Amino acid sequence: MNEKSNRNLTFDAYTYGIEPGGLRSKGDINTVICYAVAKSKVKLTQKIISDAMAEGGIANYFEVADAFSRLFRDKIITEDENGCLSASLQCEKLIEMVEKDLPLSIREKSIKIAMRLAEKEMYSKENKVDIEECDYGFNVTMHITDKDIDFMVLRLNVPTMEQAVLIKEKFIENPVKIYNNLIHSLFYD
Repeated sequence: MNEKSNRNLTFDAYTYGIEPGGLRSKGDINTVICYAVAKSKVKLTQKIISDAMAEGGIANYFEVADAFSRLFRDKIITEDENGCLSASLQCEKLIEMVEKDLPLSIREKSIKIAMRLAEKEMYSKENKVDIEECDYGFNVTMHITDKDIDFMVLRLNVPTMEQAVLIKEKFIENPVKIYNNLIHSLFYD
């Protein structure tokens, strides 16, 4: 048997919570983390990658946390004062050597989910949503800001707290889409 085959038979990671085709090797989990950090066009944090790997069924959450411990310890990836991750030269070399061993679907899925979560985190920091109880239910006030200036404020009244929370989550998920749809409806429909 060749070395690649032996590496692929090393299933040494917990598999609870992963989907079929997910990562079952500690080495593969390390590689996907390095790949996401090195190839992402947005700034990623440990939380974003951990959530992305778990949400996508790519790897077990605890295995991802363990992989981060090893990667930080060995200085394969580093974390700045804001929690943003950077790939070391060693990480870049690791990716070059083993990138083709990881399925393309796992590489693409990990980047896509991590970028979506990074955008959501950025949107939640930049755009504010307030929920206030009123006489007729709940007011949900959504602010789209640019450099601390509100350029759109939208307020909706809904009957239940559950609806208010759902609107807040949907807004934070992609406020730009909501803004674009509203502008399009006002000017083009």
